[in-house]
This record gives sequence, C-alpha cells and structure tokens, in this order.
Amino acid sequence: MKSRSPSDSAEPAVFHHKALVVCINHRAATESSIYEAARCAWKLNKARAEQAELVLATLHGEIIGVFVPERWLEVTRADFPERGDEPGRIGFVGHEAPPAIRRLYEGKRVPDEYRKPGAANPVRYTWRE
Repeated sequence: MKSRSPSDSAEPAVFHHKALVVCINHRAATESSIYEAARCAWKLNKARAEQAELVLATLHGEIIGVFVPERWLEVTRADFPERGDEPGRIGFVGHEAPPAIRRLYEGKRVPDEYRKPGAANPVRYTWRE
C-alpha cells in the first residue's frame, strides 16, 4: 500500500497567477527562513523566470511560502553573499506576497499534474510559453 504524504489530503491549489513552483528541503527551511530556502540557486532560464508573478515554495508537495519576485539575478557573492558564486544558477530578490494572495495558495497541495513521480527537477512552471 502506498504511503500518503501529509499534503495528500490538502485541497489542490488552483493557479490564478504565473507561478514558479520550487521544491525546498526540510533542512534548508529549518536552518534559515522559507524565503531564503526558496530564493536561490536554481538552474532556470532567466527570461522565463522573469515572467513569474509568484514563487511558491513547497515541501513534500504542500505550498508553505508565497513570494513576489522583484528581480532575478545570477547567483554571485556580490548579490547573494551567503551563497557565493554559483555559475549557471539564478535567484530572486523579493518579498512575501500580500495576505490575500497567500491565502489562495498556502496550505494547499501542488496539483498532481505538476508532481510527476520520479521527476528530478525541483522547479515547475504553472504556465506555458
């Protein structure tokens, strides 16, 4: 019998925004803030990431943080001193979304079509180009 994660019983999110969904790990989320865990360092197409209205941080398929990216930057020591230089990776500078937007997503699960079994990429886009 397949074990269910805690988020399986949560209501699935309905995306009203162009959202970049990022999977963070428990250790990163507990050693710093959810924002810090979600904001870098991702292997992404910067132009496509800049289209995102929101970044949704997920843990085990549940949305636990909702952020508004203001700028996307290459991960360098100058912009992300806690990380150092990470060529080919980008991160964002932004802020937590307003409460009305957070209520749309936080505590909900990422819909199954965005959670492919065995998928290794920790990033999903909720829109198509």
